[in-house]
Amino acid sequence: MKRWRRQFIVGVALAFSLTGVATGDSDLVSPSFRISESEVGGSGDFNSASSHFSFAPGTDDGGSTLGDNFVGNSASGHYQTNAGFNTTAQPNLTFIINSGSVSLGALSTSAKTTGTATFSVKNYTSYGYIVQLVGTPPSNSGHPLTALTSDTASSVGNEQFGVNVVRNTSAAVGADPAQVPGSSFSYGVAGDGSTGTYGTTRPYTISDKWRYNSGETIASAPKSSGETDYTLTFMANISTLTPGGQYSGNLTLVATGTY
Repeated sequence: MKRWRRQFIVGVALAFSLTGVATGDSDLVSPSFRISESEVGGSGDFNSASSHFSFAPGTDDGGSTLGDNFVGNSASGHYQTNAGFNTTAQPNLTFIINSGSVSLGALSTSAKTTGTATFSVKNYTSYGYIVQLVGTPPSNSGHPLTALTSDTASSVGNEQFGVNVVRNTSAAVGADPAQVPGSSFSYGVAGDGSTGTYGTTRPYTISDKWRYNSGETIASAPKSSGETDYTLTFMANISTLTPGGQYSGNLTLVATGTY
């Protein structure tokens, strides 16, 4: 695979400002500058106050002061929210392709050939993401390798092309998705998490089974997620009728945030 395209999702951030006049509070003063309300902050209970407003980040007083009463993530099966001054309102999708090209080497009628590429995805303040693989199988002089349209085992001596996103046991190639820093923070999965059962019926998740349909989802996350590292494994077989020559192709990974 020679070229990959990276897609970035640009989010819209909302910002607000607070204005007011504070009186009766001590200032830090020098001959060159003045700092007013020097103890106002978002990381502790400073209880800064004036005749017009107060700022008590650690105090739950029903909203009479500007305060940060709790932080963290709250979630249900369908929705989630991130609260606190230490979170950002800006949606973010980070997509990193670590392998720009893959070589399958010399194809053979007596053994399958494989190659791997890795990519990483993380997202914030969205319902998750999907990653699709788009393009045509490697081809030579107008002859593409035959794509496997359903999850199928390798059959040496028959022309085949497919991928999966899990660890394969028979060839000891590939890897299951890895959660960074861990499963309590990252939720990416191989395949479309809303379809089938992982490892048995969900496309691209069955060890030693291969498949390729352009545009299908090969990885996804159901909600905001920390980093998930994926290994995409390619498999090719040829037959005695496969035309000889150099096979090459361009496949595109597309990551899209879902909202």
